[in-house]
Amino acid sequence: LTASELNALQMCKTFTAHLLGESFYNEATRALEKTLPLSSGEAKLPSHHFASFSTGTIDYTPHQENIRTLMEAMNAKKICRITYQAIMQKKAKTYHVKPLKIFSYRDAIYLHARLAKEPGKIYRPPDFDPLLAIHRLKKVEMTGLCLEYPTDYDFNEVFDRSFGLVKEDYFDVEIEFRGWAADYVAERTWSPDQKISKVGDDIIQITFSASSEVELVAWILSFGEEAKVIKPEWVVQEIIEKIRKTVNLYKNTLLVS
Repeated sequence: LTASELNALQMCKTFTAHLLGESFYNEATRALEKTLPLSSGEAKLPSHHFASFSTGTIDYTPHQENIRTLMEAMNAKKICRITYQAIMQKKAKTYHVKPLKIFSYRDAIYLHARLAKEPGKIYRPPDFDPLLAIHRLKKVEMTGLCLEYPTDYDFNEVFDRSFGLVKEDYFDVEIEFRGWAADYVAERTWSPDQKISKVGDDIIQITFSASSEVELVAWILSFGEEAKVIKPEWVVQEIIEKIRKTVNLYKNTLLVS
């Protein structure tokens, strides 16, 4: 390995430390250390060059075993029996799934899978393929049941089409941003089909397709008064309703002031 290649690997390892968890991070570090005798020249691990700063992150150290089991199952093409605690649900549920892809999204790790037939039960195809947050997996067991990797599965086709992790019905959105938000939004890609136009000195309009109302509304509200939805009208009404409810939370505080 060249010094440049070591730099790149060290940078990748450091930037993803909060996603790897202690065990995987230590493995990555050991792997890099083992390459030093094989590298050209007197290369050293340039750990002091890079850092990662993240807040609101999840500690994946307790979930290493589940991740390893999923990786083993995907390599062996085996169905997994999982116990999953969905958010806002009081009890965990058990499913049989075909694990297809482990991926990261906004400082969290997810499993995209397809529902498998429960032994002894009639199979009913779900409306959507399971999208599971790794940290909500209570237990993962690899079964002896084999799976055939679906020939029609295309991860990018599923996820890299629109704004939002959750894939529901697609809809078109047009939003106006001004001030600092205009610069921030214009610097980034939010959806592959986005179109950005400048309509003033510090105002832009962006149009793109979205597939998750909840994620879209939360994202728009995060910009405060710097963002205004143009269409669709039902998203405008949803934003107004959210703002109204937020004002009501502070109603007594406003009266005192």
